[in-house]
Amino acid sequence: MELNVKSGFERNIAVQGLKKKIRVKVLKSDLTVLRELGQKLKPVQKIIFRSRYGNLLGLLEIEVQEPAITALAQYYDPPLRCFTFGDFQLVPTFEEFSQILDMPTNNMIPYQHLEQPFSMYTLSEIMKISVKDLRKEFLELYDIKGFVLSFLERHLCRLCEEESWDAYMDVLALAFFGVMLFQRLIVL
Repeated sequence: MELNVKSGFERNIAVQGLKKKIRVKVLKSDLTVLRELGQKLKPVQKIIFRSRYGNLLGLLEIEVQEPAITALAQYYDPPLRCFTFGDFQLVPTFEEFSQILDMPTNNMIPYQHLEQPFSMYTLSEIMKISVKDLRKEFLELYDIKGFVLSFLERHLCRLCEEESWDAYMDVLALAFFGVMLFQRLIVL
């Protein structure tokens, strides 16, 4: 085994080249409401939900490790959208995300955002809500457009009472993805 010990001068130069440590505050979302909403699905509906959206329900049970997220955030490179460790870049592939979510990628085309605006009418059809009511709940905060989670939770309760399970599953998936990607606002 070889041990390379640098002189004090060389060590100071190496330390000066280090990246500044950034402060990260990990926000833990209260997922109890989403867990309860996920448990309202009957066994057959859970199977259908899993076939459509993979293991989203299972992700709710994973405990967030704040120190790990804080440590990884130090290496995240926003312009490249990956983790950079020295000269090595790390980013999960489409296939790795597929394994994490337990969602097969057979015959699936990756999503390619083409700056096309979504249709409020199409969204209202999927969510089983009038366009007028949907527009009332649509928010724009800085450059982010979307819905707050509390609106989706109220709407899910309404869909459950109406037993509109297809729309319920779609809105539940939208809420899950929103919580994972954006803490306070569900973005479209």
